[in-house]
Amino acid sequence: MIRALFFRISLIGLVVPLLFLLGACASSSVHKPDQPKGEVVPNPAGESEIVINEEGDEVKITTLDPQAFQAVSKDTAEYFRVYITSDSYKVRQIRGAKFIKRKVDKGGDALISEELVKYNRINFSDDGIILVILNGNTGAVETIRFNTRVPRINDLAKIIQNDVTRWSMEHSEEKPVVTKYQIHYTIKLENKSGTTRDGVKEDLKKEVIKRK
Repeated sequence: MIRALFFRISLIGLVVPLLFLLGACASSSVHKPDQPKGEVVPNPAGESEIVINEEGDEVKITTLDPQAFQAVSKDTAEYFRVYITSDSYKVRQIRGAKFIKRKVDKGGDALISEELVKYNRINFSDDGIILVILNGNTGAVETIRFNTRVPRINDLAKIIQNDVTRWSMEHSEEKPVVTKYQIHYTIKLENKSGTTRDGVKEDLKKEVIKRK
């Protein structure tokens, strides 16, 4: 019996270090190098403002962000910047975060990105500026329209309009302080189909014929 007990203790003494060694190996195998952070750039709306992303977190804009996020804001009505590809939906609120915020909607963001998949037949960037006017008492949306800049592709303009209508806002006060704001959109398409420019033209001609 004593011999059996001694055998069990010896076995445990071997297994425990072995498990520890395996755990250490597993940890080292999943270790990932630190992601590049880029250099922080000044807040486009001024250092007195904070920046909020699509997940509702306070962040800094860096040199790794799209150029559309980094540019200095020249219009005090510009509150939001949105950058959409078929793979991602990014938002930066650059003004007024202490008065108004966009409610997080990851599901809706993903659906908007998915709408771009069928347009990934060319390498192309488009942009548009939306003006949103809210009711001064309730904060409800009264007007949504393009302002000064309209996307060159009509289908992309429709996607932007649909995106704005699904946004839901939170106000810090019962009576909203912010009743008007602009959203600056950038949409980037990437040719992932291998289609040539001539091929895209032919596809577009076919779409026109179908509609007729």
